[in-house]
Amino acid sequence: MRPLITFLVLCLTTGLFAQEVLTAEEAVRLAVERNYGIRLARLDAKGAELLNTPGLAGMLPNLDAVGAYTIDNSSTKQTFFSGEVREADNADARVLDAAVQLNWTVFDGLTMFATKDRLEALELIGQTQLRQRIEATVYEVLSTYYQLVQLRKGISLQREVMRISQERLTIAEAGQRIGTASGLAVVQARLDLSTDSASVMDLLLRDAESASRLNTLMARDPATPLAVAPEIPTIAPLDRAQLNEQSLQANSMLQQARQQQIAADLHVQELRGDMLPRLDVFANYGYTRSSSAVGFLQSNQSLGPDMGARLSIPLFHGGQQRTARDVARLQREQAALSTEQVALNLQESLLNAWNAHTTALQREALELEQLTGARTQVDVALESYRLGVLTALELRDVQVGYLAAEQRLLVARYEAKVSELQLKWLAGRLL
Repeated sequence: MRPLITFLVLCLTTGLFAQEVLTAEEAVRLAVERNYGIRLARLDAKGAELLNTPGLAGMLPNLDAVGAYTIDNSSTKQTFFSGEVREADNADARVLDAAVQLNWTVFDGLTMFATKDRLEALELIGQTQLRQRIEATVYEVLSTYYQLVQLRKGISLQREVMRISQERLTIAEAGQRIGTASGLAVVQARLDLSTDSASVMDLLLRDAESASRLNTLMARDPATPLAVAPEIPTIAPLDRAQLNEQSLQANSMLQQARQQQIAADLHVQELRGDMLPRLDVFANYGYTRSSSAVGFLQSNQSLGPDMGARLSIPLFHGGQQRTARDVARLQREQAALSTEQVALNLQESLLNAWNAHTTALQREALELEQLTGARTQVDVALESYRLGVLTALELRDVQVGYLAAEQRLLVARYEAKVSELQLKWLAGRLL
């Protein structure tokens, strides 16, 4: 059973690195191109762009072709002042009416200009939301990628621990054969080797889950084999003051809040324009032909243009316009408060991420300093155990201590990298 477990674990862990290495940059590129969330956000942004037109803002004229043909078969009785009476049952009357109509609003209280500006603000909001989706996806791709790096280094580390356990078992079995070690030592060595094998299997499961998630983010088959870089890249120094300044200028969440505040203000201007006079100019070119079985005219026909201007002044509409404007003002105030809240939350998030980053860097430096001694201690302990100076329990304690030190270093490096990604995200520097 023990050789089978060892062989299975070694085969699986060796296979992890058999594929062509996928770099972090390539993973980001594939995700930005293929990720379904990003593609849907692009379509939303495209929809906002298509809505931003002068015609939708009401700046352009309307041109319509209209036509109607009516037939009237009413019974008619006409009495004239002269005393003449004309009466007919089912008197036929037909009217054909066709025209090309042009209507253009030339002044609407400047509402059309406020509407156009609001549409432009909504287009910017759509672009900002697209950027937010891309940033969130890139952050998840990179954090998952570096988690894979950490897991696979952890697997390699656990394999090294398994090698030590295997060597310990070999020494114990040899000692049992020559009578210098008890059977209990052999049994304990086998149990520790099985424990190490189970730990590798747990890491392999987590590795498979992370790889599946990374493939899904890149819109690939979750079962696609992939290999990642052997190390997490070195973290470049960051300046807190510079990050604060950049976050106030480039953070996408704060930008969206400001854009929504602008859109709310423009909506108030739109409603204010509805309370001012409206001037329309119109022009028609029409054809009308009518015929009647009774009356003065048997038929009548007209063809030609007509034009004019129409002025309307809103006087009273049940207070609807004033109510709508008051509601819009409340929404504008809410947008302003939301912007302030987003700015404050941004400062909090930036501070927390900075503290996490500096702490992780300090932990990494501390763990790296202690790890050198732990590695030397393992080599000395293994040789002492081979010579019979060290007991199996003492060797296992040294082995576990070394494994814990390596794992703490991996975790510190990963947390430092993730906090760096978060700081860049908050500062608008992730893309």
